[in-house]
Amino acid sequence: MSSALWARKVWAREGVSGSVQWAAVAPFALLYGVGVRARNLGYRFGWLKVQRLSRPVVSVGNLSVGGTGKTPTTIWLSRELGNLGLKVAILSRGYKGDAKDIVVLSPPAEFSPSTGDAQDLLAGDEAVMMARLFGQRVAVGRNRYDAGERLLSEIDVDVFILDDGFQHRELARDIDLVLLGADSNGWMLPAGAFREPRGALSRADYCLVTGARERWAKLLRKRSPGTVFYGALEPRALLAFEGGRLKEFPLTLIDRSKVLVVSAIADPAPFYRMIHDWEAEIVDTLEFPDHHNYSARDWQRITRASHSVDMVVTTEKDLVKLARFPFAREKLMALRVEMAVENGAALVAAVEKVIRDKRGPA
Repeated sequence: MSSALWARKVWAREGVSGSVQWAAVAPFALLYGVGVRARNLGYRFGWLKVQRLSRPVVSVGNLSVGGTGKTPTTIWLSRELGNLGLKVAILSRGYKGDAKDIVVLSPPAEFSPSTGDAQDLLAGDEAVMMARLFGQRVAVGRNRYDAGERLLSEIDVDVFILDDGFQHRELARDIDLVLLGADSNGWMLPAGAFREPRGALSRADYCLVTGARERWAKLLRKRSPGTVFYGALEPRALLAFEGGRLKEFPLTLIDRSKVLVVSAIADPAPFYRMIHDWEAEIVDTLEFPDHHNYSARDWQRITRASHSVDMVVTTEKDLVKLARFPFAREKLMALRVEMAVENGAALVAAVEKVIRDKRGPA
């Protein structure tokens, strides 16, 4: 059992074993909460250093670990602002990447899954996905301020989007957009999914609810009108590489197909549901640890398991890591998902106003 699956079972207190293990880790959650509150007080009273870039920064983050749709929301917001004529760059920590220095990923004319491109995975799979599959400019670094300064020394930027930035308080931001998913009980790590107490939402300028809508609606009822939005991840297409080029296929291709699902994400259950919704028959699943870097042995395991299926379906961030291995034509497919935000134009307009107000007249 993966650590992520084990944690989910403990958080849900499944069975006697889950309840006992949850009781054992609950005291550590209380200690963790004390540390988080002390850190937040340090930033509130100016005891901890905050650096500010010369361009507006919009943070997209959450209160809990995994599963709220931060990266798809970052991509959605970047595209929407780009359509308004703004020059957007994304700042990422490159989670589970091995890069020691700042890495800048630029949108290529076309992405080729060659060994050279695979080296970019040192920056982290999500950063590579945003740059190579979605055409975004991404700067990766443990110090996001330095990454932003590096970009500004090379190109002009109107706004930075700080991916997974709510807890990265070392960098000042002009807007905090916080995503709220299926976890809503407020228990902190390791007894629950929360990185911060729910009271930290007082720092958020806007909330985007992507799960447990009714529960969050009750918890957010005192927030100012126009600061709470609702959204959901929706499948849009299938992606595959043909002749080294990315090609898009209609979702109807998986209708009644036998598929092997391969994923390295924290909670694959919603991914399975989307595939089921398109009437695909999931014959088998292979789950790897979140952000797993696939080896030749993993590829051989996937190949053996795929002999009796029509196709292998994976996620977009897994596609950029698996594409360097040989698969039969149209055998390896990624399910493209995008964030759909209700009344999203109002949220984009509010963000644009802050950006333009800070930048001043053109």
